[in-house]
Amino acid sequence: MELGFPHAYLAIEPLTGPQEVWFLNAWESEAEQKQVAEDYASNGPLAAALESKGRQKARLTSGHVNVFVHYRRPLSGSAPWNMGLARFFVVTVTKSNRRTDGTVFETSGGTKFVLLPFTTRIKAEAAAAAAGSEARVFAVRPYWSKPAREWIAADPGFWLPGPAVKGN
Repeated sequence: MELGFPHAYLAIEPLTGPQEVWFLNAWESEAEQKQVAEDYASNGPLAAALESKGRQKARLTSGHVNVFVHYRRPLSGSAPWNMGLARFFVVTVTKSNRRTDGTVFETSGGTKFVLLPFTTRIKAEAAAAAAGSEARVFAVRPYWSKPAREWIAADPGFWLPGPAVKGN
């Protein structure tokens, strides 16, 4: 059943460490973010389904955390941010202000999330090892994501519905 999700999002899961899922959204502006929130709120069937699923999964989850960040071009490397075109990400959470190869996003409190995309797990794990103890490898989970049309067009085999395979 199509419930009309108003915005694409990406689900990523760490391959090591705590079991958690991060859902990544990107907005061009605060106005777009507000509009998407209003679109969710005004979609009765979607809101009801999300509430129902939340109750069903309550014993499996420990709550949720919303973190809002802003893109920091001066600290980011030269590779452009392209959210839905990777299969793996090396994610480093840091307070450091040093320039990095990845794309840097920062919270209002100064915590930085550095994301570096990869198409293979082997390359991602090598980059994470080189980056140090703050870095973790996350796998994109297409079956928990709502991909944008351009993500599907760029890698249709990855985004087609199919069986879940951990760590692919």
